[in-house]
Amino acid sequence: MWRAILIDDEEIALDVMDIMLNRVGGVKVVGRFQLAGEALAQCGALQPDLIFLDIEMPGVSGLDAAGELAASCPDAEIVFVTAHDQYAIDAYDTEAIGYLLKPVAEDKLVRVLSRYANRQAKKKNRSDDSVVGSPSAAGSAAEPGSRAEDKPALSLKVLGSMELYAPDGRLLTWRTKKTKELFAFLWHHRRQPVYKYAILEHLWPDDPAERGQKLLHTSLYYLRSLFKSVGYEAVVKYGDDRYWIDASSVRSDLEDLLGGLEQGGAGAGIKDILQLYAGDYLEMEYYDWASAYRIELRTTLLSTMTAALDRAADESRMLILWKLIEVEPSQGHYYDLLADVLSKAGESGWRPPGACHEGADAFRRRLER
Repeated sequence: MWRAILIDDEEIALDVMDIMLNRVGGVKVVGRFQLAGEALAQCGALQPDLIFLDIEMPGVSGLDAAGELAASCPDAEIVFVTAHDQYAIDAYDTEAIGYLLKPVAEDKLVRVLSRYANRQAKKKNRSDDSVVGSPSAAGSAAEPGSRAEDKPALSLKVLGSMELYAPDGRLLTWRTKKTKELFAFLWHHRRQPVYKYAILEHLWPDDPAERGQKLLHTSLYYLRSLFKSVGYEAVVKYGDDRYWIDASSVRSDLEDLLGGLEQGGAGAGIKDILQLYAGDYLEMEYYDWASAYRIELRTTLLSTMTAALDRAADESRMLILWKLIEVEPSQGHYYDLLADVLSKAGESGWRPPGACHEGADAFRRRLER
């Protein structure tokens, strides 16, 4: 039997929904609340499967409370109940499972419950398939951090601008700028849970505590809804008043870059590094909390490229110098070194490949003037 809580500022509305759910069957009402704040205080302990939530209430509206409820009870589905149909679009933007207009028709309620049952059945089937095909089902332990479902990882770009792509190559759109920054902040601390108060301090430093927590919960709800919309149910994790990102669900260009830097750009690896480094870490997002790591990564990159210059062949040497000039255009000795490489290339008849051909010719003409 599913567990449900009801939230409505009108006692009679709570009575009507309680009676209807009892008549339909299959749902046990474990909590009734006339204030969203009271529901939030007990939601975590009650662990409902369904939350029937009125939209127009004194204090916190149902649309605003939805984010906080989702953060406290991430496995619960929300059904909005209201006498006003003008909220329909905003309600469905929150990924609610249903929207019921008062007076609630029993057939509409049954349809919502049927939709919930179908969604739960699909989750169970995916979970069963994952267990059957997992290493643990064959008698060996699964790797820490492995995805519960056999899905390709989302693709994240953080060098230059931050972009997140679904496995089919579709660019995902953030509901708000703070939703995007929240994801970036949690992912920045890869595999390390971040206390709620640290998130509030960095993302909402100028807001009063109560408002900051409300904005955090709303952003968390939007973030979970985004991942749910592409079939990823549990990317954002929560426990012990801390949040973190399931790192196994996201593959980034930074991880590939770090792998190359750890090897010192040996062999063909230096070309991969040059191609991957499309810009500084989260360069276009201007997040203050990312500044220290941005400088650290840039310093490591410069050190690796400078060391690779001594052992690189002329072609790779030229590519390294072009990247060094791109990253540090004020360093004049890079231009002198590149001029030497270009001069040598002209004497030997060797010409740089691809896109660098035009760049080298333009640079040579500039030196000759």
